[in-house]
Amino acid sequence: MMNKFFKLIAVLFLTTANAHGMDELQIKSDSTYLPSYSNRYSFLLGVNPSLPKFSDVTNLTFSYGKKLDDFWLDTNILLTNGVFNKITANNAAATALTDDQLVGSKSTLITFGAGIGRESQYFQNLLPFENIYETIAADLTYNSFKEKTSGLSFTGFGMLAKFALSKKFSNYYSLGTQFTYNLAVVKRSANYDTESSSARSLTMSNLTIGLDLSFFL
Repeated sequence: MMNKFFKLIAVLFLTTANAHGMDELQIKSDSTYLPSYSNRYSFLLGVNPSLPKFSDVTNLTFSYGKKLDDFWLDTNILLTNGVFNKITANNAAATALTDDQLVGSKSTLITFGAGIGRESQYFQNLLPFENIYETIAADLTYNSFKEKTSGLSFTGFGMLAKFALSKKFSNYYSLGTQFTYNLAVVKRSANYDTESSSARSLTMSNLTIGLDLSFFL
């Protein structure tokens, strides 16, 4: 599922980048298009895509985007709260805990990201609504994870991929649905000099779907 999501993000990103000339022609000929301003402020509430267990992973995201000619500068702050085994797999050497001790435990992941994004209108041709646009972004991230049961803290780098489909209701705001995939490898501090990196690492991974509210200035 994650591989398919990455492939979708890559294909859409490359398509919008390589077809920029055609995109300009579509924008100029579309009288219903509402142009974006140079600053975008977005708020996202995301949940686990599996609706019966939607509360197993939740996140709150604030994003700021700055228009840079053909692309957007994309920055994000995410606060993710999730059941341990829904956002990572236990590494007993790193947590000093068994899987049974972690059952039902919820922990918090804080993510800071910066990267680039694209805004386009290709879905406008497929949907019977006006002023539809999509945004795609990829960020490099720095992550801080606090495991609640052990009290241990982990930090490390990762990546963030986003895809949103939105409708503009005026020049100033839009509402849409966004998919967010967050992947990172985080490590705790070493207990002794010869402790290996893998023995103190966790791989964080989660996919959420949520409601995106964006304001343009």
